[in-house]
Amino acid sequence: MTKKTPWASLGVFFCALILLLGPLAAAARADCVLGPADDLAALAKVVDGDTVHLKDGRKVRLIGVNTPELAHSGRPAQPLAEEAREFTQRFLAGGDVELVYDRDRRDNHGRVLAHVYNHRGDSLEAALLSAGLAFHIAVAPNFALAECLAERENAARQRHRGLWAPGVWPTRQARNIRPGDGGFVRLKGRVEKVDRNRFLWLELDGPVALRLDPKRDYGHLGRRDWQGREIVVKGWLVDRGAKYSSRFKKNKRWFIAVDSEFTVEISRD
Repeated sequence: MTKKTPWASLGVFFCALILLLGPLAAAARADCVLGPADDLAALAKVVDGDTVHLKDGRKVRLIGVNTPELAHSGRPAQPLAEEAREFTQRFLAGGDVELVYDRDRRDNHGRVLAHVYNHRGDSLEAALLSAGLAFHIAVAPNFALAECLAERENAARQRHRGLWAPGVWPTRQARNIRPGDGGFVRLKGRVEKVDRNRFLWLELDGPVALRLDPKRDYGHLGRRDWQGREIVVKGWLVDRGAKYSSRFKKNKRWFIAVDSEFTVEISRD
C-alpha cells in the first residue's frame, strides 16, 4: 500500500470545507474590510490561490496572503496548493470581484496589488486565512489590513486548520539551509549577531540573515535585546548565490526581508 503524504489525507476534509463555504464566508464577511470598493471587475481566471486574472487583461495579486505554489518548472505542488486554488475559484464564483487598493498598487512583476472581495463583499484573504489555506504576509507599505489578517491566521493556527495541521508545512531550521533552497518558508533560528547599515540585520545560526526595517518596532528596539533570541519568521528565502558568498565571506548567503512584526515571532526568554 502506498503511504499517503500528511496533506493528501486532508483532501477529503477540504472538499467538504469548500462545500461548506457559505458559513465560512459569513464569518469572514464583517472582517478585514478596508472601505468601499475602488474597482469592480469581471473575473477571467483563477491562476492559483492568491492570483487571479481579470477579463480586462489585468493580473491581480492578493495583498496580505501567500498560498502554496502549484506544480511548475518540474517542481511538485506544495501542500494544499490545489485546495487553495479551488477554494478561491468557488469563493469568487457567481459575480464580479471587488478590488480595494492599499498604498502600493503594483508589484515588481507588474501585477495589480489589491484586497479582493467577492460579489457579496466577503474578504477572500480573510477566508483563505481562516481556512488555513494561506499564510499571512505583510509587505511594506501595504499594512492597512495587516492586524486583522494576522488575527484570522492566528485563529486557524490555534485550531490546527489546513497548513497549520501537524506535518503539513514543516518549519525549516536556519542551520539546515543548503544550496538549492529558496522560495517561501517558515524558518526558525537563533540570533547570533546583529549588524546595522540602512537596515537592521539579524544573523542566525546558519547561513541565513533577516533584514529588518530599523524604523519599525518589532518589540526589541535595543541591540542586546536581539542577541540569543529564538525567532520564527515567514517570508521568501533569497539566495544571493555562491559568487556573492565568495566575495562577501562575512555576510550570510541567504536572507529574508521582514517588513513588519506580523510575520516574525520572537522568544521572550
